Amino acid sequence: MSRLGAIATKSCRVLRHRYSSLVFRLAVGIVFLISGAGKLPERAVFIEKVEEFDLLPQTLANFYGNVLPWVEIVFGALLIIGLLSRFAAVVAMLSSLSFIVANSVVLYRGLNLECGCFGETAVLQTRDALIIDCVMLIAAFLIVIHRGEFLSLDSLVYRKKTS
Repeated sequence: MSRLGAIATKSCRVLRHRYSSLVFRLAVGIVFLISGAGKLPERAVFIEKVEEFDLLPQTLANFYGNVLPWVEIVFGALLIIGLLSRFAAVVAMLSSLSFIVANSVVLYRGLNLECGCFGETAVLQTRDALIIDCVMLIAAFLIVIHRGEFLSLDSLVYRKKTS
């Protein structure tokens, strides 16, 4: 049992390290940036994919399909530069959670559709996208609970003044 405790302690230390936070921030930011940029050129196709999932009314699906690429680009960029990191990570968590719900419902229905997650950049089936979404949710959560100020604009902007 003490060996398991030692592994857990070491894992926590690694996850709380400033380099880990930087890696999570960059990974989530890059995935979001690529995902949003991949959807923009063929936004109409992405909107069709959202409607194909048949989870939202058409008006809301249209709105979601138009807004999501911009949300991913903006918050991905914020994570990469490290500005408003925690807020951007919360948005990433909520987005990932919405993707997990959508992909889970589609799989529950017995379908395995192309998710349109990265537009034409990378074609993924919902099963594969679900795995990526779960990893993104965990990484974004780790950004939220860890300050993640290493090599970020947050560390410059919100630097504590010493008097």
